[in-house]
Amino acid sequence: MTFRNTAAIGACLLLALGATARGQHQTADLSPITIGATLPYQLELRETSFGAASLPTLHSYAAAEYDGKWVLMSGRTNGLHGFENSGSTNFPVEYQNRDIWVIDPVNGASWSRSLDDPSAGLTAAQIDSLSNANNQFTQIGDRLYLTGGYGARNTGGFTTFDTLSALDLDGLVDWVVTGSGQAVDHLRQVSDPLFKVTGGAMYEMEGRMHLVFGQSFEGGYNPGKTGTYTKQIRSFDIVDDGSTLSFANPSSTTPEDAYRRRDLNIIPVLRPDGVGGVEEGLTVLSGVFTESFGAWTVPVEIDASGVPSMADPTSPTTFKQAAGNYHAAKLGLYSSSRGEMNELLLGGITLQYYDADTDSFLQDDNFPFANDLTAVRIDSSGDYTQHYLGSYPLITDTEGNEVRFGANAEFFLAPGIATFENGVIDFDALPFGDTVVGYVFGGIAANAPHVRSDPAALSAATNRVFEVLLTVQEGDYNRDGLVDSADYDLWRDAYGSTTNLLADGNGDSVVNAADYTVWRDVMSSQAAAINVPEPMSVFLLLTAGLHRGFRPRRRG
Repeated sequence: MTFRNTAAIGACLLLALGATARGQHQTADLSPITIGATLPYQLELRETSFGAASLPTLHSYAAAEYDGKWVLMSGRTNGLHGFENSGSTNFPVEYQNRDIWVIDPVNGASWSRSLDDPSAGLTAAQIDSLSNANNQFTQIGDRLYLTGGYGARNTGGFTTFDTLSALDLDGLVDWVVTGSGQAVDHLRQVSDPLFKVTGGAMYEMEGRMHLVFGQSFEGGYNPGKTGTYTKQIRSFDIVDDGSTLSFANPSSTTPEDAYRRRDLNIIPVLRPDGVGGVEEGLTVLSGVFTESFGAWTVPVEIDASGVPSMADPTSPTTFKQAAGNYHAAKLGLYSSSRGEMNELLLGGITLQYYDADTDSFLQDDNFPFANDLTAVRIDSSGDYTQHYLGSYPLITDTEGNEVRFGANAEFFLAPGIATFENGVIDFDALPFGDTVVGYVFGGIAANAPHVRSDPAALSAATNRVFEVLLTVQEGDYNRDGLVDSADYDLWRDAYGSTTNLLADGNGDSVVNAADYTVWRDVMSSQAAAINVPEPMSVFLLLTAGLHRGFRPRRRG
């Protein structure tokens, strides 16, 4: 990993503005981040490797998964962009990623092929539209769809592209791995101002595509220059028969100043629908910038039809996000049994950061890089809270400086993890104990909270891989973070069931006496920890309501 002081619009402008005052953020106050709360899971990130497989240094890229392999394209190969008075100096063209990578994490293999390869059969304009940074992307089946993105044109200058691209992953992967055919055979494109967006996100809900927020940025980036924010959601139907691509029924919400957001974390969610089922939607978390160059702090909720809404920022009961304010690796967990959504934000650029010396969160209005892992939790009533989950493992550079990860990285789901149709992980289906649910790859790595003013502070695109380990407490059958009498009641009521498996503690697909033994052993160990003598330990724990829950893991 070579550190440089340059690179992509995925992290642009953040350090060009100088210090911001708290009043410049959407809200003057922020909701507290809870440290040490009892949670139904524990999170740990551990660095891993794929053996001898060559991996790209890459951030602000588009990603998909096909046949157990990762597909990576676009993005940039160096670190945070520069702050000179020349767009070409701030975003050197040679660091635009023009390769398509296919990575096999199971077998530790990788392949890559350049869009410039003659076998690609692509025009210069097509290559430009596929090698920019911070485009919006989503995968539907075996097709990857891209819109917009910011980068250089072969004819000169920089632009936000207005292209919708469809890529057939089966043929594209085959071309990269074997060289068979041409890349252009697996590409369809259409252009329209509707798609001229960078720094937003794109998701499909109920068969309709939604392009959420972002901006259009024209010309080379210079410090202080601002793009045109969409402030809206643009929705459309994709018409794609595998030969031709078009779109139909475009619509846009009315622009709202509170939706002047980009480079943010947008997460598919599920919510109780009030009649025993669930409904899908999106949660828009934070993002930048307000008119006075602050952070947005109140989430925007988007329903399944693409209609946004936001709580009153002036209300004392409204949740105001304090950490994980910028695009980073992320994942969602939903528990149907509890109606709870957990949105996990894995490092990156933040407004508040965890300070180990004081065991508290401190605010830095200059938006530092940080290694903090946090969760935004939405309970069954729709109430939000934010929680500290721990940190990336401690990794230092050659000078002993801590390296910070997560910004403009992506999360890849591990094979075999159960999800809902919108990609949210089914938390109730996770086994008890430790489970690797996926991986964080790439992003910007920085060896200091800020990398502009200090010549010794540097950033780089990284190719490090972190496995994401979730631990569900054995015996916690109702998945509330506690092992107590409520779990016994759930086991008792489900005894003999092969369909209601929340209390299937040993994973044998039936609730039986063995699962009681799992619960009893956890209760007994809790009794031993507080010196309650046997044989009364379980009884006393039940009647006294004593329990054990998870706490954030600390670095070793």
